[in-house]
Amino acid sequence: MKRLIIHLLKAFLKSKNKNLPAPSELIERLGNKPRILVVRQHNQLGDMLLSNSLFRAMKENLPESFICVVASKENYDAIISNKFIDCVVLFDKQKLWNPIRLIKFFHDLKNFKFDLAIVPVTVSISFTSCLIARLSKAKFTVGPKSLDGRTNKYSFMFDYAIDVGSDENDNRHISEKIQDIIKPFGIYTNDLSEHILITDETRKFAQDFFSIVKEKKVGLHIGAGKIPNRWSVFKFAEVINYLYTEYDAFVFLTIGKWDEDLLKQILPLLKKEPVVLKNFPIPKLAAIIDEADLFISNDTGIMHVAGSTKTPLIALFGPTNPEQWAPVGFNKFYIRKSTNIDDIDIEDVITLIDKIFSNQTINEGK
Repeated sequence: MKRLIIHLLKAFLKSKNKNLPAPSELIERLGNKPRILVVRQHNQLGDMLLSNSLFRAMKENLPESFICVVASKENYDAIISNKFIDCVVLFDKQKLWNPIRLIKFFHDLKNFKFDLAIVPVTVSISFTSCLIARLSKAKFTVGPKSLDGRTNKYSFMFDYAIDVGSDENDNRHISEKIQDIIKPFGIYTNDLSEHILITDETRKFAQDFFSIVKEKKVGLHIGAGKIPNRWSVFKFAEVINYLYTEYDAFVFLTIGKWDEDLLKQILPLLKKEPVVLKNFPIPKLAAIIDEADLFISNDTGIMHVAGSTKTPLIALFGPTNPEQWAPVGFNKFYIRKSTNIDDIDIEDVITLIDKIFSNQTINEGK
């Protein structure tokens, strides 16, 4: 059945462009002001924020380009004010089961008259993303031919099908690997940092939030969507109590919709009750973290929000490879002992906290 469906898709959706310019010549053909669609409708926040290198690369190399991103409702707030993006189109998969809304969605995309549609990939290839790019009516489409050696069976939808990653052992940082899709066109950046624009409004909100706080301001994110990425609540509690005892710190917890049970578990273990920020909008959360003195987080989406700020970050890793996924840049640190995150000791975190607060020289990373 799958083979039949793919055969039918090829018959209707296979790219029909002929006499394509060489990849190295495409950008020159499009001119200085190309209209570019980036289809990134996955709901993983970390993947979206690590895509910033792609957006930055395009704006650095094509400063007059118009860049539009298709994003899920989960990630919309995280990129709506991104300085490298001109437009964000909301993709709500549940609502698009309605045929009228689906037709309108593609009609609106067509009206943008895109010159180029790009489907970036990191850990998986989405049929939906490939389809959106193909039906956007862009003059040229670019997407994965393969990902880490795994063939994309939907690559026939693209005018330019690009190999992304080398094999399953490709350990480059995701912010670098995601640029494979645009490198053949002469577009690339060495700046792999993440970005969430902090506006004057959100900056004032954060400053008001901390207006009477004189102590060290420390935020922690104790949850994670993936259970193996969660450090022990009991260990987090010990770290928080250390912050209270040694630094008389002002502690705040960022809590998402998956973290309510963890919050109930940790509160009875603490010497003082922290300030709890539940389900805060990403722009406000980024501004608050940016005003803090330290943020400690499991390997999850909020870790990447903290990674976009100037605040020192301690990221705790287990099964995920931090060389690929940890935020990069000045004062961004991670701890990983093994694939079991609970192999990280309380003392490992406390020692790093003390070094950060004493302004000791520390190498980024482990």
